[in-house]
Amino acid sequence: MHYRGQTVKGVAFLACYALVLLVLLSPFTPLAVVTLLQASNVPAVVVGKLLQAATNYCNGHTGQLSAITVFLLFGGSLTRIFTSIQETGDPLMAGVFVVSSLCNGLIAIQVLFYWNTKPPHKQKEQ
Repeated sequence: MHYRGQTVKGVAFLACYALVLLVLLSPFTPLAVVTLLQASNVPAVVVGKLLQAATNYCNGHTGQLSAITVFLLFGGSLTRIFTSIQETGDPLMAGVFVVSSLCNGLIAIQVLFYWNTKPPHKQKEQ
């Protein structure tokens, strides 16, 4: 925002963001609020990944989607299930990562399924 000439707005945003983080990370925030915020992450993950999967399906290819990135995301989300169970024992946190792993697995399956499929070339109209 500084380069757009809105430095004051940028500093105000950072101050507000820091204040919200300070409140949320403090002991004054009730556990119910933290749990609600944690659970609200699930719909965002599911909608984002399912939109991506639907776009891949409609296009008949994965476009420029990086296979290594998809498989690393899938492996990382599987690892997060294990570590969240071992470190916290929190079933909600583990559930978030299970859902994330399922969605990442769907994208990984699409990458394998559409491996050699190329997007169709559009012919230029003259």
